[in-house]
Amino acid sequence: MDLEKYATACEEAARPHNVKADIHPDDFIFRFLFNNTCFPTKESAISYYFNDGRGSANKLLGLLNDVCGYDGGREISVLEFASGYGCVTRHFKDVMPFAKTTACDIHEQAVKFIRERLDGDAVLSASRPEDLRLGQTYDVVFALSFFSHMPKTTSSRWMSQLASHVKPGGHLIFTTHGFKSLKNFPDCVFDEEGFFFRPSSEQKDLDVSEYGQTCVMPQYVFSRAFEIQGLASAYFREGYWWNHQDTYVFRKMLAGEGAGQWKGVIEVKKNLGWIRRLFKG
Repeated sequence: MDLEKYATACEEAARPHNVKADIHPDDFIFRFLFNNTCFPTKESAISYYFNDGRGSANKLLGLLNDVCGYDGGREISVLEFASGYGCVTRHFKDVMPFAKTTACDIHEQAVKFIRERLDGDAVLSASRPEDLRLGQTYDVVFALSFFSHMPKTTSSRWMSQLASHVKPGGHLIFTTHGFKSLKNFPDCVFDEEGFFFRPSSEQKDLDVSEYGQTCVMPQYVFSRAFEIQGLASAYFREGYWWNHQDTYVFRKMLAGEGAGQWKGVIEVKKNLGWIRRLFKG
């Protein structure tokens, strides 16, 4: 991947979004798109990288406004967990100026790149959920396509750990592969809890037993989420991200709000209609 050769294309693709054009050579998302034969040219792949990053930042903004009630009237803190090399991160300052964002990733070079080249705040993650100690909580913890890769041994542990970094009254937002992702999982066979994991990944520097391809039924996510004390369902939308990944928003309840936990998931089932598919057959 000759980044210098395509530096001008990166600059042209970044300019309309008012973001830095810098790309790290180990950016696996950029590399995946750059080498993907579905794009007619390298320039179109580069354009997609910047456009898609902007699209994800705008989707998050919509959730913050419409679901979480953050209208920009006050500064909020946002942790972007598993940020990678800044595909979405670079857009936050322009899209969400009211948010103080911190990127978090397992790759030291990604953290360094975001700090030094994208002028963002970034912290190092951990390989074990229990080892993640950031020393603070956030109004929002956002994990895009992270639980789409976690095995069953760590998935619920990560959910609990990320929830512990949410302030009371704040929100945990994440996506998963769900029913609409099954077109990409012809080998998917859910276990009795609605969980499927395949030990394969485009990230060659990570152990595939710890970071592979995961597909889950909503019943698995909700059952694990409601094992976490103080977490209530705020929003669910099937296939919201990239037309196939499901989106979940959970609220960290304030003291005295515990009685409403299960009401949230019942309302989500009723209003968004996935219960029929969940128990079909």
